[in-house]
Amino acid sequence: MDAFIAAFCLVSLKAFQQQNVMHSLYIPAFLISFLLAFAEIGVILSGIKYGWSAAVPIGFGGGFGVILAMVLHKKVFKK
Repeated sequence: MDAFIAAFCLVSLKAFQQQNVMHSLYIPAFLISFLLAFAEIGVILSGIKYGWSAAVPIGFGGGFGVILAMVLHKKVFKK
């Protein structure tokens, strides 16, 4: 479960960050960078802990995370 959560956080933050960069949102992009560092470490530690068996929960976490980030970014930064 922790591999899923780590991947969910990492991918949703990366997708959110990509939207920040595309829309030139400098302060949110700067702040998200710190959260990305922690999420990256979480995914790496999950890979170390579970090995290849972490691939499935990481894949599902990433898939759900990217969808959430796309929807959330539109709601947070309405034009």
